Amino acid sequence: TLVDLRAALVDAGPLGLDLSTINEHSRAAVELLDGVVVEAGRLTTVDAVDPLVDHPFVAALAASPFAPPGPEGVDRGELRELVRRGIVVEVEGIFFAASALDGAAGLAASILAEHPEGFTVSTFRVAAGNTRKHAMPLLARLDETGITRRRGDVRIAGPRLPEG
Repeated sequence: TLVDLRAALVDAGPLGLDLSTINEHSRAAVELLDGVVVEAGRLTTVDAVDPLVDHPFVAALAASPFAPPGPEGVDRGELRELVRRGIVVEVEGIFFAASALDGAAGLAASILAEHPEGFTVSTFRVAAGNTRKHAMPLLARLDETGITRRRGDVRIAGPRLPEG
């Protein structure tokens, strides 16, 4: 079983072996393996380099925070793990770097400092330099988290609006 477990770990690739995919007997045997560590439900070797630390998709999202590229070409398992770790956030089918949400909150605060009566989707879209496709999910998340509140066609300050 230890040989099979070590082989499964090698076959799992750089993200490591998802422990939920192995049987109870194998999970118990994990403690007997040398040179491995369990983090976030995954078994990896102690010296494994985390492929998600400097993932190119995260860099691409950070380079264009309010108009991010799509995830085409990104391994689904890696994408799920990026979302699970909170590095990437999916909102209405669009993937954003987690830092983009903070940036959007700051942008909303800046707009509201100039327009305390509220702002429209168009105002936000122009300030963010993006399209409605990307503005709407960002605004939905800001509303959802209490940073803004929707009142008809405008967004007003919510209880969690950062100081702009």
